[in-house]
Amino acid sequence: MSEKITTEASILVIDDEAVIRDGCIKILSKEGWKVESAENGDDGIELVNNRNFDILLLDLMMPGMNGMEIIKEIKCKTPSLYIIVITGYATIETAVEAMKLGAYDYIPKPFTPDQLRIMVRKVLATKALIREAERLRIEQEKGLHAIAQEKSRIMTIMNCMPNGVVVIDQDKRIALYNPIARKLLDIAGEDPIGKYDIRNPDKSVR
Repeated sequence: MSEKITTEASILVIDDEAVIRDGCIKILSKEGWKVESAENGDDGIELVNNRNFDILLLDLMMPGMNGMEIIKEIKCKTPSLYIIVITGYATIETAVEAMKLGAYDYIPKPFTPDQLRIMVRKVLATKALIREAERLRIEQEKGLHAIAQEKSRIMTIMNCMPNGVVVIDQDKRIALYNPIARKLLDIAGEDPIGKYDIRNPDKSVR
């Protein structure tokens, strides 16, 4: 996982200060991450609309469109993009406001190369965990679908049998039965699935 995080990250820096843009590019590129930059909100939004980025490093205080406006516009179109606010005007209030709008976290200027790298790795680790959780969810759904299909096949076979068939699980509860079994054993009323005794369907597991 660590190798994937190191080599497969695409980062955009939007900041009106060239020294910040160039510094971020230099620091993050050394980690093997692909980094692009824009000096204003309009150019940055255009890049976001036309490229796929994992992380956006965004200055809050810029001429023209400010960081809060950029967050609002980008989150409407690209809600999955992780935004890290970078600003020399960092306060609890502005940080909270930015995160309410959808920013992931913030880092105040001036920041060290290590602080920047740690923040980016934190975001990428979060993304990796979310991807893994989604993969497991999909695998679980596939497994449940396969079980449902297998049960359907078994029921089709059982329903075609001329004899009554009852399947009991390891706890001696009824797992499956066919219509012939229900008729032969005179089962009426509540479905006996999960019951201990097919002749006494009200005796359920407590």
